[in-house]
This record gives sequence, C-alpha cells and structure tokens, in this order.
Amino acid sequence: MPSELQTRESWSQRWFPNNEWVLVFILLLEILAFTVTGDNFATSGNVFEITRLAVSYGLLAFSMTFVIKTGGIDLSVGSIMALAAVATGVCWQNLGLSIWLASLVGLGVGALCGVLNGWVVTRLGIPPLIVTLGTMSLFRGTADAITKGYTTYTGFDPAFLRLGQGYLWGVVPTQLPIFILVFLILWMLMHRMRFGRQVTAIGFGEPGARYAGIPTRSVLLRVYLLSGLMAGL
Repeated sequence: MPSELQTRESWSQRWFPNNEWVLVFILLLEILAFTVTGDNFATSGNVFEITRLAVSYGLLAFSMTFVIKTGGIDLSVGSIMALAAVATGVCWQNLGLSIWLASLVGLGVGALCGVLNGWVVTRLGIPPLIVTLGTMSLFRGTADAITKGYTTYTGFDPAFLRLGQGYLWGVVPTQLPIFILVFLILWMLMHRMRFGRQVTAIGFGEPGARYAGIPTRSVLLRVYLLSGLMAGL
C-alpha cells in the first residue's frame, strides 16, 4: 500500500509536473484581490464577459500548443488574423459575396498563410522563429496595402455580428460554445490521436522522429496549417 506522502506526490506530479501550481496560486490570489477591491468583479456577468474577450487569445493558444510542442514558434498569428479579417471584408464589401461565404474565404486565407509558414520551415529548413518573424511583416504589410491604412469594413449582417458580440439567453457569449467545441476537438487531436503523439515525438527530437518513421515534414506542415486556420477563425 502506498503511503499518504507517495499518493500526494503522485497526485501533484500528475497535475503539476513542472510546479504549475505556483501559477494557479498567483491566479487565485489575483482573483481574491480583485474581488475585494472591485464592486462587480465576482459576478457572473463579468466572468462571462472575460471569457468573451479571451476567446480570440484562447483559440490562438490552442493551436500554438501544437507549434510549441514541435519545438517551434509562430510569431505571425496576429498578422494572419489581420489579413484574414481584411480578406473577409474585401470579399463581402467589394466582391459582393455573402458574409458567410466571405468568412470561409477568410478562413482559407488563414490556412494558406499557415501553409506558407510550414512550407518554408520544412522545405527550406529555415528556423521557425526567423520564418514567422518575416511572414509577420509580410502578412501585416499585405493587409495594410489592401486597406491603404484607413479603409474599414462596417455594416455587417446582425446575425454575423452576434458571433462576436451576441449572447445566448442574454448571459452566455455566443463565442463560448465555439470555443469549447474547438477545445474538445483539439484536445482529442493532441491526446487521443496519432497526430498528437507524432507532434510530441518531433518536439523531443525531429531527427529521431524521422528515423522512427514519422513523416516529420507532413506533420509540421499540418501543425502550421492548424495555427493559421485558428488565427483565421
């Protein structure tokens, strides 16, 4: 029978293998401080509003997890978001596409940007930090060139605006179910499917993963495609 100390150690190692409990403690301390000093911080409305504002960052973080797992980084996701948004606005306002079809184009632009990053990393062998630092300027510059730095796109369909500004039952942000669904899909992809194990193996050592029969170029290309797609989303 394991001792209580061994059980406690195994539990802490399982949930906080790298002493992440320190971050949890700091977060709880901040929540307590804001609850005491603020009038409406500890309310359901504020909690849901925080989740609404965090959805965009969360989607980027989900896909960035795959990139970092491979030992890489993607600095261009913010610029991909901008370019995908501009592409959506151009297709809707200038080309006359429906907002939903224009949104699909925006998603496609994000995915293509990710493919470009992955192709340069895998085919030219340039470090991801250098590649995405360059494409960050490329994608942002392209978006600025299209809009000339001052064009904006407004007047969207109310049904489309509800995706980012609406609430279900007057409380739950419309984005939250999308956020949860994407999380579950990517969690399954990372922890329950072969692709996730391949990503982890590449992070431990790409040459070793290659010798183990893992198609490292294909996996890395899909990882950066996923990062671009989430930025577009």
